[in-house]
Amino acid sequence: MNALFDTHAHLQDPAFAGDLGPVLERAAAAGVRGIALCGYDVPSNHAALELAAQHPMLAPTVGIHPHDAKDVTPAIFAELESLAALPQVVAIGELGLDFYRDHSPHDVQRRVLDDQLSLAASLGKPVCVHSRGAEDEIDDHLSAYARKALALRSANRPVGVMHCFGGSLEQARRYVSLGFLISIACTITYPKNAEARRIAADLPLDALVVETDSPYLPPQRLRGQRNEPAHVLTAAEAVAAARALPLEVVARATTENACRLFALDLKREVAAA
Repeated sequence: MNALFDTHAHLQDPAFAGDLGPVLERAAAAGVRGIALCGYDVPSNHAALELAAQHPMLAPTVGIHPHDAKDVTPAIFAELESLAALPQVVAIGELGLDFYRDHSPHDVQRRVLDDQLSLAASLGKPVCVHSRGAEDEIDDHLSAYARKALALRSANRPVGVMHCFGGSLEQARRYVSLGFLISIACTITYPKNAEARRIAADLPLDALVVETDSPYLPPQRLRGQRNEPAHVLTAAEAVAAARALPLEVVARATTENACRLFALDLKREVAAA
């Protein structure tokens, strides 16, 4: 069976409150061996850590989503700093800029983003980046961070991942040049999303990972339903189709890329389970 890694999911969401066990069982049956459980505000950060302590296949991240940047106080950021330093936390984020929804003022989003990027660089941990309607605007922030992420560079690790990337191929190439991975979500299956298929076909395979963003953004055949990590197989299949490669090649490469990103030994994690 192909070993897959879902690099971005929110299983602490209330959508999974009633059946998380079966969800994880279906993921394992689909070949998923690791799931990055991404925090985005104070409650979800704590929930990510609590769930990951119970389920070895989950790897927690902590961060503040740009939607919530307006709510960040010095006390909240100090708490984030404490959580981020925990050894089980594999990355900082979900962080970034969202100029599409505009739930927080742009200047506040930028400040909170820079604070989190500085934190990640100081800890030598990668970042999980949300960018919507801001792919060009976020470039300066990420370029400065990439220059500071020396510990990751020296360890031959990616400096971060562009989660559910929705920009252009040209923008994706730019982020890859900075040391980021590009994450392909199940949205690659949407008929109008030709650019995602172009990105999946064109970028080097060692620059790609796959994700679900569960419970959001299900594959085309399940539009309107809850997404879950088992469906990361659909994203991997679509990448394989775009590149005219066997699924096992894409599954192996994207999982190895995820393990490099998060500094995980998947064989050890599976054995621990």
